[in-house]
Amino acid sequence: MPKGLLIFLSAVLMMVSHNVLGHQQKAAETTVLFNERSGHVEVMHRFYLHDTEHAVQDLFNDKHADILDSEETQQLFANYVAKQFGASTLKGERLSLDSVGFEVEGKFFWVYQDTALPKGVQGLNLRNGALRDLWPMQINMVNIERQGDVKTLYFKDNEEWLEVRF
Repeated sequence: MPKGLLIFLSAVLMMVSHNVLGHQQKAAETTVLFNERSGHVEVMHRFYLHDTEHAVQDLFNDKHADILDSEETQQLFANYVAKQFGASTLKGERLSLDSVGFEVEGKFFWVYQDTALPKGVQGLNLRNGALRDLWPMQINMVNIERQGDVKTLYFKDNEEWLEVRF
């Protein structure tokens, strides 16, 4: 089995598995959507709440950090995610992502960002290090959707920046 397919299947299994015992998944999903109508690139990060509950206590050195009920903790985590995610054009021009918000929805914590759609962009360089500084086994899957075409990147091991072309 090709290594890429094995990594993909492993990531999918981690993302869709439901463990009754509530173990950490150590996987997150980000969607980067090119919204031609609005003229924006929309970024949506999705984390398992169980993972974020453990992470915030370590990240902020606070055993009382509460991602479920503390808006302050939620904001801190959203800020952390924003610092861990980066995007630039293929020419190296950094995209400045604005915070749009965050929310708890079901068993997930969402962080939203966006930026103006760059003119003539043919691809992106992306970085997604969220939670990888805490857990080396963390896999961050990023789906990039543009005009119905979806490309997927996997941030794992020591990978910092990956490239996608359209």
